[in-house]
Amino acid sequence: MKRAILFTGAIFVILFSWIPAYPGEFTPEDAKNLTVRAVDLIEKMGIEKAREILHDKNGGYRQGANGELYVFVVDWNGVWLAYPPRPSGVGKNVLNVKDPDGKYLVKDMISITQKKEEGWSEYRWVNPETGKIQHKISYVKKVPGQEMFAASGIYK
Repeated sequence: MKRAILFTGAIFVILFSWIPAYPGEFTPEDAKNLTVRAVDLIEKMGIEKAREILHDKNGGYRQGANGELYVFVVDWNGVWLAYPPRPSGVGKNVLNVKDPDGKYLVKDMISITQKKEEGWSEYRWVNPETGKIQHKISYVKKVPGQEMFAASGIYK
């Protein structure tokens, strides 16, 4: 009996050890690295030229089968400067966007980048892959010398 329990436990560990801590194929480190790379790109090229690359499905800043990991850029007035899932949203003010719990997402991200220059913002948002509201974490980083930030997030 003891062997059967140990064997069953071993099989369970083997079968389920591959499941990631975060759903999907991306980790918080992936989001952070992509954000840091995007900030470097914006610093080197400026937002106008960088936006073209960020929006390009083949530009290296949209990852995953459906481009689900991407970078968005917002200025400190809350205006989208780059938004790959919907480029037509560029120029739209999203300062007062709230999650289902009433948290002001963009205001929180602006606050983080104004006070600490970079960090994590946590909120709940609709996952386009599942259509469900899920917990999301986004890494936000100020673009040095600019009143804007870049961010990338993953669903938990």
